Amino acid sequence: RTRTLGSLMAAADAFSPWSDLCVPPDALRLAPTLLSGMSFRWHPSAAGNIYVGVLSDCIYELREDDATVHWRVCGPADSDRARAQLREHLSLDRGVTASAWAGGGQLPVQFFHAAAALPGVRVVSVLSRLESLVSFMGSANNNIKRNMQMVASLCANFEENRLGCDSEGAALFSFPSVAQLCSLSEERLWELGWGYRAPRLHKLSRQLEERGGEAWLDSLARLCDEELRAELVALCGVGRKVADCVLLFSYGRDSVVPVDTHCLQMARRFLLPPAARDKSLGPALYEQISACFVDLFGPLAGWAFMTLFAGELADFRRRVAAAAAAAEEGGGPGGGGGSPLRPDKRQARRARLPTQPAPSSPPGKRSRYFASPPRTYAVPRRPPPAPAPAPRGSAGAAACRVETRAARRRR
Repeated sequence: RTRTLGSLMAAADAFSPWSDLCVPPDALRLAPTLLSGMSFRWHPSAAGNIYVGVLSDCIYELREDDATVHWRVCGPADSDRARAQLREHLSLDRGVTASAWAGGGQLPVQFFHAAAALPGVRVVSVLSRLESLVSFMGSANNNIKRNMQMVASLCANFEENRLGCDSEGAALFSFPSVAQLCSLSEERLWELGWGYRAPRLHKLSRQLEERGGEAWLDSLARLCDEELRAELVALCGVGRKVADCVLLFSYGRDSVVPVDTHCLQMARRFLLPPAARDKSLGPALYEQISACFVDLFGPLAGWAFMTLFAGELADFRRRVAAAAAAAEEGGGPGGGGGSPLRPDKRQARRARLPTQPAPSSPPGKRSRYFASPPRTYAVPRRPPPAPAPAPRGSAGAAACRVETRAARRRR
């Protein structure tokens, strides 16, 4: 859609002046925090230097430099309320940075590579628990970018929820209520791109309405992790992984680790014992992987998990590879800036002498960063070559002609 210069200037004028969020780069970096699947309401601008998102009834724009992060909000919103809401969403007053585990000698080296490549990964707090539940229900067996499109189309269906436009003139909407979700038919949800999830969302909306809607979701915050998880998995389309995502990103349960395909691959490479690496993901293995994270990283295991998870995404994988290469050459994840690894491990890496057996990669997968034991393959035996035909006029050919004449006489 073509936008006139006047409309773009009007959209830019609707924003407040840029304000400093006063957060250092090692405590918050925008791309791995906003685009790694914790919230699906943020997207980069066309230029790529501004991130646009919706929190409650406010449109935000964020940008960063080498020293801090700046923000602004659209419309006549209360600046103090908007700032407090943004700080709550980015969890700036709770949690830890990856440097909190810098002295952990028993932690996997892969964590330090990810932390060096992606500093400032924070666990966001999705302020609307309804938005969190619906968004993560749609994320099952899905990718982040497609789920962002599904959520955006669902919000744009309700013109009455229009909040305004960003600085590029694109319209943005608040998340629909339970009553608005219940007004949608399965056919309409299919048209909005929800596919086979349309019947699930249709049923989920009615289950939430029967239980009390958004107020019921808010009342669950008083429950312990097990009770809260049990309430959520009783809903249509909500399994253990979706429920754990809602616990971590909307209820602030920082020790919860959602185990999905990426987490399973990480666990097979450097967390699970060899006997458990070939097992398929079931309830027992899910619990074992979650326990491994908690044993290593403690009550903030969810924060450490997100640093590792962001490093597994295609958008950030090259950064982690570069950090791993720098660690090999310079003796640390940052390439000469000091290593959180123990000195004996660092010296062994420089000498290319492993201090312990390297974990093997998952079956059928080749890993760029983790050593794998040599594989042996059975070489099929070839059949012996057929004997060469006897040359014409030789003794062998004459004997064949005699045998042929004798066989004709017998017939």
